Amino acid sequence: MKEIIKTYPSGLRMIVRPMQGFKSVATSVMVGAGSRDEEANEHGLSHFVEHMLFKGTTTRTCSEIAGTLSGLGVEYNAYTSTNVTCYHTRGLASNLDTCCDILSDMYFNLKFADDDFVREKEVVVQEIAMREDLPRLALGELCAETFFAGTQYGHNIAGTVESVRGFVQQDIYNYRAKHYVASKTIISFAGDVTEALADEMIQKYFVFTKKNEPVLRDLDTERKVIPPQNFVTKEKDTEQQNVAILFPVMNNFNDDRYAVTYIAHILTGDMSSRLFASVRDKLGLVYSISGGCSLTHLGGYYFIYFSCTPKNTEKVLTTIAKEVARIKKDGVTEEEVTKVKNIKRADTLFESESAESVNQRNATLLSEFNEIQSVEDYLKKINAVTAKEVQKASQKYLNFKNAIVAIVGNEIEVKPFEILV
Repeated sequence: MKEIIKTYPSGLRMIVRPMQGFKSVATSVMVGAGSRDEEANEHGLSHFVEHMLFKGTTTRTCSEIAGTLSGLGVEYNAYTSTNVTCYHTRGLASNLDTCCDILSDMYFNLKFADDDFVREKEVVVQEIAMREDLPRLALGELCAETFFAGTQYGHNIAGTVESVRGFVQQDIYNYRAKHYVASKTIISFAGDVTEALADEMIQKYFVFTKKNEPVLRDLDTERKVIPPQNFVTKEKDTEQQNVAILFPVMNNFNDDRYAVTYIAHILTGDMSSRLFASVRDKLGLVYSISGGCSLTHLGGYYFIYFSCTPKNTEKVLTTIAKEVARIKKDGVTEEEVTKVKNIKRADTLFESESAESVNQRNATLLSEFNEIQSVEDYLKKINAVTAKEVQKASQKYLNFKNAIVAIVGNEIEVKPFEILV
């Protein structure tokens, strides 16, 4: 069955995807507020509000929320991204009412003790420290901060130790009152659920009295961020250097993203990719080398990531430069194009067999694109990409003169752009 979308007079949007043969229901409450929506003095607040919603309500304690859901075998969690904050559950269909009751209670009736507020600030401080101790995560944050410097995406989702410790309790309530509103909220269901049952849950647990229109995203396809060439480093006492090369590409609304998907798979997609074959299999310089895209409405980047001991870094960069030059000059083969089509088809259909994946996909697409692209339409666009279009996209976007190189580690003596350009 297809997705069913309903907009209520309050501006609240509901998505339902009935899935025959399933016994579970995945439910998400997605709020269109993430780190990009924070003011300069609020960095990390979206993420901290997410933490605090689990601390209790006017009718339930923190332990009662966790105990009730766990006692029913319900999987539950939340996450904050640059774009949204999402609270989600997956449980048996017979427990949907309880899941919606608790998600609604958390959304509307936040209440926490003074001690909980103080303790949770320290929990988030420890989370920030944990991520800083992991070189690959520290590298990812360094990349985003450098690429999006000066924009709403240029700060850490969790904030800084200083910003988190500076929050006061009223900040939580003020931020929630501003952003946790019907017009910025999507409730999504997938699995053993009907449109009628989902609507019943909305009418019972997510009632808003104020009429409004949903807040929609601006779908401008023009990228706004093309940073200058840059080389950034962060010293850490590690055995390996963690290295990323960022190529500025299109934003997440531009159809070039389909061709760039092919570039990512052919160069860095898996163990059959060109860079894995050349850097690991032929030269033995790394354990793994990978890549992907990070896209926003302002723009984004295709990245190549690897880690190796310092003596190998220059050799890996030299090999990457050769492979990038080769794909731009000689293009890709029909066999490689067919392989990517098969991979994307398989990945997409595998995801469609998971209620949780379908639920998250639907909510994310509606939040970011104001509509849900069907699996059939997505695969149609993927399958329409030609080898010539992949080569053209590589020539357009794989330009070292606009690239950013980031390294986290020690003994950083390499001069990457003397090798790459």
